[in-house]
Amino acid sequence: MRDVRAQISGFSLIELLIAIAIITMLASIVLASYDAARGKAQDVQRITELNQLKNAIELYRIDNGHYPRENEGANGRIGEGAGLDSLLVEYMPSIPIDPSGPGNPTYYYYYDGSATCGGMGTVAVVFAYNMSQQTGNGDEFCTVWGGEGGSGTANAYHVVLGRSD
Repeated sequence: MRDVRAQISGFSLIELLIAIAIITMLASIVLASYDAARGKAQDVQRITELNQLKNAIELYRIDNGHYPRENEGANGRIGEGAGLDSLLVEYMPSIPIDPSGPGNPTYYYYYDGSATCGGMGTVAVVFAYNMSQQTGNGDEFCTVWGGEGGSGTANAYHVVLGRSD
């Protein structure tokens, strides 16, 4: 009679630990790629929403002859109850909020109706903060920033609407 134990084979503890380590490394690579893709998708959503805001603000300018002004309460965070929200409600069915959610201190949209922009003078600008890119529509003439809302913040994507003075 043969010894049955000699025919049974299995993995040793070392082999199992190596397999678990390889699976863990592959999972971390996949998760890192997913996180980067999610961040890029949020940035694309932010750019799309900034362009929608730009269109609504341009409609406001056409109707009123000027961009929303600070004395109208326009400057401030967008989508969180600032004055610009009430000025744009007739031009947009819903005011966009940053994909990270309202009240987020790091990611938000901001409107400044009187930012200083290099050689352009005073301009109206819409910002999205902490994106993976730092440029935006009109960046070529906006090398010198002045204004409120942290317009000089790194990773601030901005859309320059036009001269507000």
